[in-house]
Amino acid sequence: MKKVLLTKSQHIQPVVAGGSDLLLSRQAAVVRVSIPAPLGTTTYIQRKSFQPVYEDIFKLLMRIPDKALVQRVIDAMNGHNNSDKIAISYQGKQCSCGAQKVDASTQTETEPEEKPIKSIEKPAIKNESSESTGNTTTTQESSSSTHVESLLEPIKVPKKRGRKRNTCVPQVVKRSAAEMALQEREEKQLTPVVTKKKKQDVSKSSSSGENLFSKATPQRRQSVLSDISLDLDELTRVEDYINGSSKDRIIRIMANEFKKARIVSEEGLLPIHDEILNGDVYGVKRQMFVCHHANVDINELVSSDGEDCLELALTHDSDTEIISLILRAGCQTDHLYENSNTALHLAVINNINIESIRLLMRRIDLNSLLLTNDDGYTVLHLAVRNNQFLVAEAILDIIDERELGETVYRRTQEVPNANESDEKAFARYYDRACERLELSKSKLKNRRHKMEVINASEVRGGNPPLFYAVEGEQEHLCYFLLAHLADPDEENLSRHSPKSFHYEYARTLRINLKVARIMEKVVGILNT
Repeated sequence: MKKVLLTKSQHIQPVVAGGSDLLLSRQAAVVRVSIPAPLGTTTYIQRKSFQPVYEDIFKLLMRIPDKALVQRVIDAMNGHNNSDKIAISYQGKQCSCGAQKVDASTQTETEPEEKPIKSIEKPAIKNESSESTGNTTTTQESSSSTHVESLLEPIKVPKKRGRKRNTCVPQVVKRSAAEMALQEREEKQLTPVVTKKKKQDVSKSSSSGENLFSKATPQRRQSVLSDISLDLDELTRVEDYINGSSKDRIIRIMANEFKKARIVSEEGLLPIHDEILNGDVYGVKRQMFVCHHANVDINELVSSDGEDCLELALTHDSDTEIISLILRAGCQTDHLYENSNTALHLAVINNINIESIRLLMRRIDLNSLLLTNDDGYTVLHLAVRNNQFLVAEAILDIIDERELGETVYRRTQEVPNANESDEKAFARYYDRACERLELSKSKLKNRRHKMEVINASEVRGGNPPLFYAVEGEQEHLCYFLLAHLADPDEENLSRHSPKSFHYEYARTLRINLKVARIMEKVVGILNT
């Protein structure tokens, strides 16, 4: 018989069962050839091998007469779960350590038990170690194992299903996160936690008429405010008690306004100037109140640079309501500012809101429309040269409104979105108006002041506004001025009129020839 040498890795260890060595009934030499364990069984074999050690450790720990320590051991075994939970038996089976297995409903499905690895022995000797567990098997050298593998039958490894659990360690049924949180809360606080179930019991007992007050469960007194509904008046009175009444707050605010009304800042501005520059409507109103009750003229509130309230509001395009407040407070509108500009000059130069232009036009003296600044332009000249056709329209409409009581043309009322800068829509409207001049000539003809404003000549060249409209190829403004009967024969210092200029340069001007026909029509109306 051929002898097989065994290495250290193939050394057969005696099987420990109950603390005593298992004696072989036969002393014959047995050759054990172990096959490498299938994948996934290493963890199982390790846990199985440490099972007797864990059993002895836990038995010794449970014998210690310290209840706190025993309880800590149990809690550690159960993963800090509540000790009052009872482990559910798994079909009445127990592992070798005496701990009950967990119900299969709470565990994942485990793989079937692994078959012990077969061993090869001599024909005359029985294999008495088939009852031993898988932890007693050892590996053979690669040279000898390859020689013996040909004699073995193929081993079917059961397919693993799910995560494997160590059922030998005592476990309990899993608890929800809510139950665990409730237990931690009860451990941290001294007073018992009132759950929903207890509240329902209390409500049932109260409905049945039982006495809720007992020595075991003392009840707190009912609060008087618990039956009082929220009242806005009550809340207002409480707020007034804490912060003072609204009247008191207004008095404090206004007292502060009176104190700082004449204090000049480092920039040389008064508080009312700061409120105008910041666009604070309510701040301007408070300062107006101070001026009225302190008998202070608003025209005296001038900055260190000589700017009054109206000039600051116009140059910074303030809100329309602020300009309205300043005008109602009695601010002068006939004052000449830098470069001989009037208030309306400043409004047109700074291109302020069209509604503010209308407010200012209703306040100013209409004779100021004939005044020219240092550049020699009237307000209408500036509007035409800068193509501010909405401003020009507002100027002539307010003149009609103040002289006739109503406007001659109602484009702002008839056309939707009339304040938008749409040159084509503006030109179409006044083109149609020029075709119906016979209907409105009675309201436009023989009005000396308006004709002077429309046909006013600028100082340097003597050009009327219509001349600048034709020269600048602004067809929409040509229709607008001719609809208000602007004189096409008004000559400048070079003896050129808008009509002659258009006739001479018609081929180079990008203006419809229809403008020339309307000029002839207007000249005919003015000469009759």
